[in-house]
Amino acid sequence: MERAANLTADDFRALADALPQMAWVAEPGGDIIWYNRRWYDYTGTTIEQMRGWGWRDVHHPDHVERVVERISEAFRTGEPWKDTFPLRGADGEYRWFLSLAAPHRGPDGAILRWFGTNTDITERKGMERRLARHAIDLRRSNEELEQFAYVASHDLKAPLRGIENLVGWIEEDLEGALTGDVRTNMELLKSRVRRLDSLLDDLLAYSRAGRGEAAVDRIDTKALVEELAVLVSPPEGFTITADDSLPTMQAARAPLTQALQNLIGNAIKHHDRPAEGRIKVEAKLSGNVVEFAVIDDGPGIPEQFRERVFGMFQTLKPRDEVEGSGMGLAIVRKLVDRHGGKVWLADGPSGRGLAVHFTWPLDGGKGRTDGLDG
Repeated sequence: MERAANLTADDFRALADALPQMAWVAEPGGDIIWYNRRWYDYTGTTIEQMRGWGWRDVHHPDHVERVVERISEAFRTGEPWKDTFPLRGADGEYRWFLSLAAPHRGPDGAILRWFGTNTDITERKGMERRLARHAIDLRRSNEELEQFAYVASHDLKAPLRGIENLVGWIEEDLEGALTGDVRTNMELLKSRVRRLDSLLDDLLAYSRAGRGEAAVDRIDTKALVEELAVLVSPPEGFTITADDSLPTMQAARAPLTQALQNLIGNAIKHHDRPAEGRIKVEAKLSGNVVEFAVIDDGPGIPEQFRERVFGMFQTLKPRDEVEGSGMGLAIVRKLVDRHGGKVWLADGPSGRGLAVHFTWPLDGGKGRTDGLDG
């Protein structure tokens, strides 16, 4: 403490000059009376030029009026000040600075001085601009891909219907003559047409998933799951249970319904014992989100494949064994992502089956954002 008491004005001036920021001191009314050495090194000015409000001369003409207005308001009210703006250097080039100032008050609360700093944030501003450009480019690419998926799947529907009609006409023309391999091949052709039709439907669903603003209303999610349990038409003997933990919440009904329906339908489709399978849908509150879990007692998914199955057109079994486009989980992830949530897979609680967890904002808004939506 004794050594600290022996510090002189020269010591503090040397400290101020050693700061990486430019620093300044102003009178209560805003007239600047002192700058540290970094200010003069950067601006190439003198105290005579900068005294009072002379600092306005090194501000960019597009910003100086705004800066003067805001700092004048701070000097008037005594509130701390913060702003960002470009300052001209001795080389004539402008760099961006984050500027802060706070009042120093006496025992009676009156302002004695203002102390301020200017921190160079040019590199940060450049990075922000690059990130913003990348975000715009990424959004545009996503929109173009979605539009392509929509147009491609929509336009392919017409020729597919033509093929389906043609197959029907051939069957009618050959009625009674379809035997052996010919009948087998015709059934295989019809199966392929149905699969392609399903794939195009899922492509359309994927391109539309999360697009636009869905209406938010109050949803009894337990009742919703009970409705879906009937809608998906499970095999006889298959049980779908809506747990009492499922809440009533504010949410966008259409995307939440689609996510739950896809997960329940997926669990039924891939179950290895459909005559006695079980699915349980439960939830728990976690901060400002609801964590849903769709749990089945089917064959599960090995851990090494759990990220892969979220990709488009990804299945773990040949499509001749399990009908499907491999788009179900991709659509769910897109819906959940668009609403600020996350989705992940885990083992079923009994060691068998799969638990698909996903979060959904509790108040009908969006949770975290990725910078592309919101």
